[in-house]
Amino acid sequence: MAGNLKELLDTSGEGMIYRHCYSTPDIEKAYDELMAAGVQPEDENGKPLARANLQSPSGARIIWLPKRFGHFSIEILEDKALEAFIEAAFS
Repeated sequence: MAGNLKELLDTSGEGMIYRHCYSTPDIEKAYDELMAAGVQPEDENGKPLARANLQSPSGARIIWLPKRFGHFSIEILEDKALEAFIEAAFS
């Protein structure tokens, strides 16, 4: 393990929860609903995410919610991307 996650675990210790992911069949609808509720979705770097840019660097269509609790990250991932991740992780 390396990078930001390693630094976070070295600082906070094992057993911490740093990410929670939900999935949705319609990422654009989720984006629109968040905006209508006054929540600006973000990209992986915490910058405002435009509806046209829902593609992450890895190719998955994903939304990050603004971090409100330290390093804790909440993501909304398109169903297809989550299914592909699970398949790859357990194959």
